Amino acid sequence: MDRLPKTNLTAKIVALVLAVILWVYVMNEQNPPVEVNMEVPLEIRNTSSSLVPVDIPEFVRIRVRGPRTLIAGLSQQDIKTYVDLRGLTEGLNTVKVHTTVPTSMEVVEVIPERVTFRLDRVANRQVPIEVRLAGSPSIDSVVEKINYSTAHVVVEGPKGLLDTVVKAVATVDVSGKNTDFTISAPLILLDQNGKEMGEGVSFNPGNVSVTLSFAPSVSKKVIDTKPSVTGELPKGYIIKQIITNPPRVEVSGAPNVVEKTDFIYTEPISLDGIDKDKEFEVKLIGKEGIVVPKKSIKVNISVIKQQ
Repeated sequence: MDRLPKTNLTAKIVALVLAVILWVYVMNEQNPPVEVNMEVPLEIRNTSSSLVPVDIPEFVRIRVRGPRTLIAGLSQQDIKTYVDLRGLTEGLNTVKVHTTVPTSMEVVEVIPERVTFRLDRVANRQVPIEVRLAGSPSIDSVVEKINYSTAHVVVEGPKGLLDTVVKAVATVDVSGKNTDFTISAPLILLDQNGKEMGEGVSFNPGNVSVTLSFAPSVSKKVIDTKPSVTGELPKGYIIKQIITNPPRVEVSGAPNVVEKTDFIYTEPISLDGIDKDKEFEVKLIGKEGIVVPKKSIKVNISVIKQQ
C-alpha cells in the first residue's frame, strides 16, 4: 500500500524533468539566441559643477545576445551606456563604460570598453562684438554710423576651448536700405581661424541690438588702389614691381568719410612661393562708410632673381 504514492511521485518528477527538457529544446529550436549590434548614446553621470568633460564620445557600439523574439523588439532606448565621473580630477582620465540591458539579455561586447577624455575647468571671459554688414544699401545711400547695445559678450565653457574664442559676430543685412533702423541681431562665436564655434561654449547675451544710420552718398572721389602683401619670396628673389589694374577707383560715401580717404587696400596677397611674374585678382577692402562699386581688381607682381 505504501509503494503506490512513491511510484506516482517518481513518475511526476520524471515527467516534470522531461517537460523542462522539452521546453528548453523547443525554445532553442523555435526561439534561438541571436546577437545584434547597436549604436547607443553614452550618458555622462555625476558631473562636477566646476569641471566639464572634453573630447568624450557621444555614442558607443554594443553587441547584445538574447532570444530572437526579444532581440526583434529591442530598441535603442532599452539599452543604457554611461560613464561615472564621480571623484575624477582635472586633466586626462580613463574610465570604464557601464551598461544595462533588459532581463534575459547579455552584453557580448562594448566598443570602446573604456574611454579617455579630459576634464577641463569651467571658466568665463569677455570677447568683443563685431557687426558685419551684408549686401549694399541703395545706390544713393551709405551707412554712416553703426551703434550697438553692448561691446562685449561673456562666454563660458571649458578653459581650453574658451581660449580659442576670438570674437562674437552679428550680421545685419542692409540690401537696398536708405533709412535708419534698429534690429536685434543674433550673435555667433568665431575662433582664431574665423570658423564658427561648435557646441561646448555658451555666451550671453545671445543677441545684440544694432542701430544703423544712413547718409546720402553725395560725395565721390577717385582714390589710389594699394596692394597688401604678406609672406616672403623664395630665397634669392626680390620684387621688381607691383602694378594694380586699375591703379585708381572711384568711391562714394558720406562727405566727412570720403574727404579723409585717399587710397584703398586690396585683401592680403601671399608672396610665399612666387618665383615668376604672376597676376592675381583680389578684392578691395573698403572701410566703413565707403561704397566701392568695383569689388575687385587685378594685381601684377613681377619678381627677379638676384645675381
